[in-house]
Amino acid sequence: MKIIGLTGGIASGKNFIAEIFANNGAAIFDADEEVHKLLESDKSTIEEVKKLSPESFFEHKINRKILRKIVFSNSKKLEMLEKILHPKVRKKYQSFLDKSKKEGRKMVILNIPLLLEKKGYECDKIIAVISARSIQRERFLKRNKEFYPKTFAEEKENLIKQFEKIFLKQNTNSDRKKAADFVIDNTKSKDFAISQVKNLIKLLEK
Repeated sequence: MKIIGLTGGIASGKNFIAEIFANNGAAIFDADEEVHKLLESDKSTIEEVKKLSPESFFEHKINRKILRKIVFSNSKKLEMLEKILHPKVRKKYQSFLDKSKKEGRKMVILNIPLLLEKKGYECDKIIAVISARSIQRERFLKRNKEFYPKTFAEEKENLIKQFEKIFLKQNTNSDRKKAADFVIDNTKSKDFAISQVKNLIKLLEK
């Protein structure tokens, strides 16, 4: 079983690239999705995060929008949140690998935002998903507008600040290219991205 790691900055299009791999038979581990599940339904996680950020606890779960606003304005709380979430995500990752091996999967994709920054994830190959900063910001704002259409206009300025904080905290595209075995340019059309992934799958299957 080949384990392929995806690395890319915020809103670089990793989810879309992972989806193309999934449509071509790969199993996907989505770290963001696992975090969402933990914050919505895992009691121990909810209690720990509630102690860290009581304001974000709403209707028996953690409101991610409020939580994000709090932690990205307080670096200490962000660090504490990461210490709560990362060990739990790693356990989910190990379970995913064990399950995939039992299922006889030929290829799995690790869609982990901080794959390079946090290290410790087993990969046979790493793919860097690269986009221009302006496109990443545009996608980030579009995504938030879809999630929170009623409050987007009044929060747009804060969202731009959030994007910049996250962007500067992450590795640069240059660092990703150096660490990666392959690079996918995700600045152009969806068809161009799909053709790159399909060519990569052929290479990886050899």
